Amino acid sequence: MIGVGRNAEVEALLEERFGVEDFPEDAPPFVDASRHVELARALRDDLGYRCFCFVVASHWPEVEAAKEGEKGDPEHYEVAYGLRKATRETALAVWRVRLEKGEAIESLVPLFEGADWQEREQYDLVGVVFAGHPDLRRIMMPEDWEGHPLRRDYPIDTKCPPWR
Repeated sequence: MIGVGRNAEVEALLEERFGVEDFPEDAPPFVDASRHVELARALRDDLGYRCFCFVVASHWPEVEAAKEGEKGDPEHYEVAYGLRKATRETALAVWRVRLEKGEAIESLVPLFEGADWQEREQYDLVGVVFAGHPDLRRIMMPEDWEGHPLRRDYPIDTKCPPWR
């Protein structure tokens, strides 16, 4: 796992129960969006990862194919999660989910109360929708703010009164 070394017990779970085969050296592995709540529950209940550490979303605009016959990459989001096992041998379980434009991801708030404000922040700043979130509304930007300022297609010169 990125920045924390490999985690054999998490990799075994991902491989055996979730069919994950690719474990990149420089990034967390991808898990199918339809199974990410199941994974979080298994990590919590079966392996003891009870501390919700983070959810971080990133926006990826469409990338057109560089050459004729090659495939481009459509606009999408990547959402990364981290859970911590707070024991003497503390460990971090990290995974990513890819969402296509317009696709929502299930909220982890029913499993981890600590996901509440962090999911709201990602919704507010990046635009990822967390289905089943109990109070999904802006948390940092004003309610009437247009757009999501951490998307890569958000105009950098957007007027931000009273700051700019």
